[in-house]
Amino acid sequence: MAVSLRELGLDDEAAVAGIAIDPDKEPYSGGPIGDVFDQLRASPPRQIPFALCDGGRVVGFIVAREEAALPAWAEKGCMTLNNLRIDTRLLGRGYGKAAIRLAAQWIARERPAVTHVMSSVNVANLAAFNLNLACGLTPTGRVVEGRIGHQRIMMAPVERLCGDQPGSMSMRSL
Repeated sequence: MAVSLRELGLDDEAAVAGIAIDPDKEPYSGGPIGDVFDQLRASPPRQIPFALCDGGRVVGFIVAREEAALPAWAEKGCMTLNNLRIDTRLLGRGYGKAAIRLAAQWIARERPAVTHVMSSVNVANLAAFNLNLACGLTPTGRVVEGRIGHQRIMMAPVERLCGDQPGSMSMRSL
């Protein structure tokens, strides 16, 4: 498997529009992909959308945010991972873990001053919480009000998410 992240522009919505997502889970990843891109275009710069690709096929989507685009709950100097969605037809194959790991590797390479990654997970989204835990993010103990309810704030050092260390996952599982 040749899994990679491809940086997208704010007008590249069509590249990820074909990702199938369970309608009950879509609100957890920011809503319809068109709404996510509308929000990206209307927000401060410093948001980087990525397509997760396996070979030539788009299998997922994730957004990294920094500086002026950080959510109110994020700590200064970190980056956040947001809007993760993996094609429903491909769940359980390690693509969610790959998206988080590859995004962390991009952060380590492109933003070396960033030491931590944060995310927020809706308290009702146990699958996403467990994915974040499996990747090495840990709960901070903070819960904030989000767009669709209470969100657990999670955090990890960038290096923990990048490699084969305790609390991280291996790409070999793909």
